[in-house]
Amino acid sequence: MAKKIIVNGYAYSWRDLRHRLDRVRIRLPQAMADAARNFFVDSFTKQGWDTGHGIKKWKPRKKSDGRRRRAILVKTGRLRKSIRIRRATFRRITIAAEAPYAAAHNFGVDETVTVRAHTRRTYGRVQEKYTTSSGKERTRTKRVETGSLTVRSHTRHMQLPQRQFMGDSQMLDQKLDRIVERAVEEIFDI
Repeated sequence: MAKKIIVNGYAYSWRDLRHRLDRVRIRLPQAMADAARNFFVDSFTKQGWDTGHGIKKWKPRKKSDGRRRRAILVKTGRLRKSIRIRRATFRRITIAAEAPYAAAHNFGVDETVTVRAHTRRTYGRVQEKYTTSSGKERTRTKRVETGSLTVRSHTRHMQLPQRQFMGDSQMLDQKLDRIVERAVEEIFDI
């Protein structure tokens, strides 16, 4: 076996070149997976999907939930946090959103679904008297659970607009190409 290899007129030690290649084979998949995951999570900041030709903004909610305005698809952050790297090898990189409702939001839904039987709690308001630290009596309204109702199984038509946060994107492909180019440059000291 040759001790030197010549690439584009430069002579490289075969052992050194193989060592560099092995190092890149270990680091490259994780770097690409991290970049893809970060790209998907950034969709929540951008409030839309970056196609490479601009950002396709998500459709706003129909109505406010009574609180201050919050970002679309963000209430607790569970969906955004569920985007994880499952596998990052040289052969395959797998990134998944593990929240059970992730696919419904990413692809949209327009179908009839069955709602299972469940119990719904009921609440009421109660006036409560209390004494302040200065000794004055005050009254406040408190929300308390008053009972529960059993809801039978039924069907309903469900419509969720597509709010894509994962998938193919020309912009993501360009980012991944730059990572691969830097890895090749690292191998050959370009």
